[in-house]
Amino acid sequence: MAKNAKKPTKVRRVSPLKPGLSGASRLVQSRVHAGMRAATLSRSSMLRFSASVLFVFFALAFVALWLGGHLSVVRDNVDAFKRNQLMAMGFTVERIDVTGEGRLNEADVRAAVGIYEGDYFFGADLRRAQSNTESLPWVDRAVVRRLWPNRIVVQLVETAPYALYQKDGQLHLTAYDGEIIAPYDPEAGDLPSDLRLFIGDDAAQHAQSISETLQHHPAVWADTDVLTRYPSGRWDVTFRDGRVLRLPLTDLDAALRRFVALKTHTTTRYAIVDLRLADRMTLTPAYPIDA
Repeated sequence: MAKNAKKPTKVRRVSPLKPGLSGASRLVQSRVHAGMRAATLSRSSMLRFSASVLFVFFALAFVALWLGGHLSVVRDNVDAFKRNQLMAMGFTVERIDVTGEGRLNEADVRAAVGIYEGDYFFGADLRRAQSNTESLPWVDRAVVRRLWPNRIVVQLVETAPYALYQKDGQLHLTAYDGEIIAPYDPEAGDLPSDLRLFIGDDAAQHAQSISETLQHHPAVWADTDVLTRYPSGRWDVTFRDGRVLRLPLTDLDAALRRFVALKTHTTTRYAIVDLRLADRMTLTPAYPIDA
């Protein structure tokens, strides 16, 4: 029985590497890859096409808005939406601090700044606020800046009064460069007591030049009270005791040296010392001379 028993049939396996089947496998794989590449290319083409369509759509919409004059309206609406959102988040002006307003009314400064509590913090026009503030009397310089997170700070530097200027019968305070600061107020008690008075149509504009010339002669400058400029450009100097020095049009330093020498070598009081001519000096006594 054992000898006649059939042996189990062996299953022969065909190797995928057999020459007869390897080509078919590669063909199937290549077709699969080709299909995948085609699908990928189709998706990429579709995306590029969609992007092109969207670009053309938005470009046409932009041109239509621009031609119709609605682009600014859209932009304003977007800006308003952004501003409202930020203001809702707390970005509003809560404090406005003003410093350096010695002679100025703080209310006038705040009105010139034009920024108020509750305004949009990032919408404050600092340049306009600075320009408006610097146009106020007494203001030499102004700095307006934001201080995070909700403050606006205004820093002022006031103009120092240098002289008095008489124009059309009215007295004005002027700066060193001749710029008119404000009308003169005799009730103001914080003004310097040694302000010189300049008289003449354009005396304020030339005050700096004549002042620097006189300051080279301290004895003359210390007693100077009033400086009068004539249309020709010539100056008269009136001293605190009422004496008058008439200066020439040119070569002022030489004339002032002659005057200082006269003061040094004589005790006679003169009401007028006329130095308009370079080769002579005309003296008018301060009191009548007996015959």
